[in-house]
Amino acid sequence: MPRAQVRVRAEFCAAFRLAMEGASDRENAEAFGVCFSPHFHGHNYLLEVAVSGDIDPRTGLVADYAVLDELVDREIIREVDHRNLNLDVAWLQGVVPTSENLAVAFWGRLEAGLPAGLRLDRIRLQESRDHEVVLEGV
Repeated sequence: MPRAQVRVRAEFCAAFRLAMEGASDRENAEAFGVCFSPHFHGHNYLLEVAVSGDIDPRTGLVADYAVLDELVDREIIREVDHRNLNLDVAWLQGVVPTSENLAVAFWGRLEAGLPAGLRLDRIRLQESRDHEVVLEGV
């Protein structure tokens, strides 16, 4: 059977503050602008996860969407939705919560929980209508 890719999407809202450890307020303000706000900053994110695998000849499926939805919900959404990424998420402690770093952290959590035979191909994290990060083939 051929291989195919399937994608699931989820949304979450989160607050954060971007700051480089050891940098001055001026350096952080220049690097991160409004995202360095002392009162935090937030986005309504759209997360897309793409996995691939062989199409099962019996079911015609690569993966059960409900299983993938549950994995994304359990490993990511329940942990980050309506949270402060700097303060409330233990596995993000010490991480500057840029979309790039979030995508890398999400990759590790999702890849470890994938059902056998599936490969994580891509994570797309959209933080606004005009800005997104795509992580592929880590």
